[in-house]
Amino acid sequence: MAKSLSKFQVRRQDAKQKIATLFLRIQSRKHKLDILFSSQIRVNVKEWQEAVSSPENWEQHKKRNNRLHEQLTRIELVVKGAIDGVVFDKAQVEAEILAIADPKKADGNRKAEIAKEEARIEEERKIAAEEDAERRAKEAEKACVWNYLDTFVEDIKAKRRLNGNTPYTPGSIKAWNSFRKLFNGFDPKHKLTWNDIDRACVTKFIDYLSKGGYMVTSINKYLVSFRAFVGYAYTDGVHNNDRAMMFFSKRKIEETDKAVEIYLTSDELQALYEMPLTGLKEQVRDVFLVGCYTCQRVSDYSKLTPECFTTTSKGTKIIRIIQQKTRNEVMIPIMSNNLQAICEKYNYHLPQVVDQIINRYIKEILTELSQTVPSLAKKVPTVLTMKQRKNVEEGTMSFEKNSKGEYLVTRANSVTTHTARRSGITNMYLSHKFTIVQMMHVSGHKTQKTFMDYIKLSSEEIADEINAIVAASKGDIF
Repeated sequence: MAKSLSKFQVRRQDAKQKIATLFLRIQSRKHKLDILFSSQIRVNVKEWQEAVSSPENWEQHKKRNNRLHEQLTRIELVVKGAIDGVVFDKAQVEAEILAIADPKKADGNRKAEIAKEEARIEEERKIAAEEDAERRAKEAEKACVWNYLDTFVEDIKAKRRLNGNTPYTPGSIKAWNSFRKLFNGFDPKHKLTWNDIDRACVTKFIDYLSKGGYMVTSINKYLVSFRAFVGYAYTDGVHNNDRAMMFFSKRKIEETDKAVEIYLTSDELQALYEMPLTGLKEQVRDVFLVGCYTCQRVSDYSKLTPECFTTTSKGTKIIRIIQQKTRNEVMIPIMSNNLQAICEKYNYHLPQVVDQIINRYIKEILTELSQTVPSLAKKVPTVLTMKQRKNVEEGTMSFEKNSKGEYLVTRANSVTTHTARRSGITNMYLSHKFTIVQMMHVSGHKTQKTFMDYIKLSSEEIADEINAIVAASKGDIF
């Protein structure tokens, strides 16, 4: 076969076309190639076939088409350089051929590739920016104290978070809900982060509560809650501020910091038991007395059911309950005939009365009883609650003051649901019939210190007790 005058050829399938693209056949053992490469140059098929038919025609064609042959020569050099190279890059060769054959198109393609690459880079930048913003948002959400507290309270309400292995009690849920509401007032814009919790932050929190009129006992209670959930968050890996727990210290509580805490004497309880009442007042009185005779919290004594009443193997009548606040099991002997009578009165289906109703009506009942029991009308100094101070400011309530400027309330008006537990424990103590361990078994206290806080004897009453002991000894002690 005669050697072709040009390495470029019109493909057989294009031979009958008027205009066709020239192709260059590339063969290389080194790169294992045997392919046709488009030159990207289109020619008149008839003229090209005539040009390659003889050397004379070829020379004449080159003279008439200098630019065309210059392009073809450059393309050959590009292909040869690629074949001689270590790696044959087909896409690179095609791009260089196009740059020779059609510079405008090649430039357009180049610009398009640049634009495409820039668009890719911009898209990656946007994605990275969005991921960074999302990461920062998650970090900010995680760093926000309020977000954890809000989720914490909702989780314990929905029982998604347990207190050890058991759900939080209704009383605990109520307390945490109250703390969340208070914290929302302290940090209304929810800007506080875990790293912000330091001594200054805790001081601001205490100052906020003090200005809000909270008693020291309440301040301490909320400090305990604050410290607790900071600790929970640390355990959960939400923050790494391991110094935060160091800044929560309870304030010392003086007697002048607390509302008066009284107990009802056994005589006053008997008068209350014998007081003729009907309807809701009778039910409130009876439920309150059950609290006095069992030494329990209102969350327990207001919700006794027939199943709580049972007997020991020796036949001792007892009330068996799992205390709602602590989950402690206590077995309370029925130590009072009055308690037995109240239980039988309702066939052990005691009225279910909420603490708000008890607090409201027991004051009215005891105030009425004070007309025949003067000790209940005795006025004692106290610290007003936040609600009472607000009522004083609004003029809806007024209180007498003593010479020291202390507010005075009657003993009847200082009674709350918790007075029942305090009265029961104090009267057990005054009977001098039981050991501390026995009394703590009834009350459910775990430490003697906490138990002793419930014994509300005045210095005068303690002096009278000592004097009675001295008199009974029939001689001097010293």
